[in-house]
Amino acid sequence: MLELLFLLLPIAAAYGWYMGRRNLRQNEQQQHKKLSHDYFTGLNFLLSNESDKAVDLFISMLDVDDDTIDTHLSLGSLFRKRGEVDRAIRIHQNLIARPHLPQDQQDLAMMELGKDYHAAGFYDRAEEIFLKLVSQDDHSEEAETLLIEIYQITKEWQKAIDVTRKLSRKRQQALKPILAHFYCELAEEHLDGDKKVKCLNLAIKQDELCGRALITLARWYHQQGQLRQCKQALLQLLNADVMLFTDALPLARDVYTSSNDNDGFYEVLLQATNKGAGATAVIALAQWLEEQGDLEHAEKLVLDTLYLHPTMKGFQHLMQIHLQQAEHGQAKQSLGLLAQLVEQQIKTRPSFRCRECGFPSHALYWHCPSCKNWGSITRIKGLDGE
Repeated sequence: MLELLFLLLPIAAAYGWYMGRRNLRQNEQQQHKKLSHDYFTGLNFLLSNESDKAVDLFISMLDVDDDTIDTHLSLGSLFRKRGEVDRAIRIHQNLIARPHLPQDQQDLAMMELGKDYHAAGFYDRAEEIFLKLVSQDDHSEEAETLLIEIYQITKEWQKAIDVTRKLSRKRQQALKPILAHFYCELAEEHLDGDKKVKCLNLAIKQDELCGRALITLARWYHQQGQLRQCKQALLQLLNADVMLFTDALPLARDVYTSSNDNDGFYEVLLQATNKGAGATAVIALAQWLEEQGDLEHAEKLVLDTLYLHPTMKGFQHLMQIHLQQAEHGQAKQSLGLLAQLVEQQIKTRPSFRCRECGFPSHALYWHCPSCKNWGSITRIKGLDGE
């Protein structure tokens, strides 16, 4: 009898092991079936526009399987893109609250939650999250970019500058033109003249071709009666951004007239036209010649320019010259009427356009309202522009 029991023991152990494995497989199959069923149920809720029920179901499934975390990150991103930011926040907050979430997934969830707050306009909360992420040694460039973007929206220019200056040397080099605009924005906030000039000079140090800083500096020197410094800034602007110099022509005329430097103004206008400043600079030079009594030379200048670069502005000014020479009568009235019609047409056309997104404008914006690029709006060239 005892020998029989010893023979049955291995069989009993093997049977127990088999039944245990079988129960384990059955439990896994049931769990997998339940998981698949829950996902299909959640998808049906989404397709039926019952998003609340879908969110509740997907969140409850986190307690079932950690492998669904990536799915929930994607789901939260989808809700944010659809404008349902409150649901995205709910999903990402639930992920972060998990006690044993790996650090890399914790950071991903934090990044997504920061984006949620950013999209919802909760900039203080988004800033707090991105600051935590940026403080880590292995943080992503995306956190830095979003943090700078927040400071641009909230107009905290010094903070934007501080974050930018902490970036890698390569990224700093790429963002120097944008950093120059940050210094220009900071200069506009300063009432103290020394601090304003210091910020503008820092902008020029970041980007020698920053026309905004140069034209602002020229205007400031003009207000302070520092004509020599104003002329110097205008000449720098002429070499840095000849198209923007067009907007400084009235200032240049006033400065050179105030210092009785008529010939100097002529030389500046000549340089501007030779560098391709456009129709406005050519017209300014023609007007200067007209004031000197050289109407023939002024007409030839405008005609030659129209042959090479036809513009509505040049054509309108040519008609103005002919009106001065025309005799009184029906022909002069008709020419005057045509000149007025062309002038009205010029006024209805936008003078500026963003070279990045094509946004048209009648005024110069340093920050494009459409694509949010800095310094991308410039004067339009061609028949309707310069």
